[in-house]
Amino acid sequence: MPENTLKINLPWTEEHEAYCYKHHIPPAAKILWQWLMRQGQIASEIEPDLSEFNAWVAKTRGKPYAHNYLKKIFEILVSCRVLQVIKQYSWKITKLLVRPLSWLNPPKKPRKKKLHNHNSSYNLPPSNDISTEQGLNSSSNSITPTTAEFEELERQHEILTACAEYQIYFDPNKRATKNLFEFDISDVRLALTHFVKRGGHQEVRDSQAWLIGCLRECYWTDNALDSFGFIELLKSWFPSNLPRDY
Repeated sequence: MPENTLKINLPWTEEHEAYCYKHHIPPAAKILWQWLMRQGQIASEIEPDLSEFNAWVAKTRGKPYAHNYLKKIFEILVSCRVLQVIKQYSWKITKLLVRPLSWLNPPKKPRKKKLHNHNSSYNLPPSNDISTEQGLNSSSNSITPTTAEFEELERQHEILTACAEYQIYFDPNKRATKNLFEFDISDVRLALTHFVKRGGHQEVRDSQAWLIGCLRECYWTDNALDSFGFIELLKSWFPSNLPRDY
């Protein structure tokens, strides 16, 4: 990072801290936010290189962040609307703008005064407009996930993507897919490799059910037995203290 950018006054306030607390932004993502604020004018386009940020972190922290974690904290800021990505050149170079806090916390709409009709001699039924508006607002405003929830969503996304590379598509909205998420991505990749060895879609009819069974039983650890291995297996299977007349 250029040295002169360090001299730029950081417009960081207690409201920024409150926003981080409200949206569960972890400390590393907050540091990235502050670093990006120093790269140019707020709400103006910049093209930062996250490798420069990582080099700066290495000087102050003693070691850089892992690439996966660096991408994760960047995506957290995007999901919290702190960053607006305009163009993605690579995972570390992006054209974006840092939103000002006024954009993140829009002013509240003024309350409308209630009009009373003194000439009416009866009570009007309550309007459904308010309830409808509340329903739309509640459905459109999504709650920002915590860091742990975000990491779990990323893990599940990685598993679904790995399966899709082998033309095995799981619907994340179905309850049966939860069985897939019980396993680590490393085991899923081992099962997918074994799926190809077994003949893939030409030999396996229900690839989804087969993959879940493969993960539960660890099919990839099974080796074909020869006659010697079969005899040795029987020896270990029978109890050693058999009676003489057996």
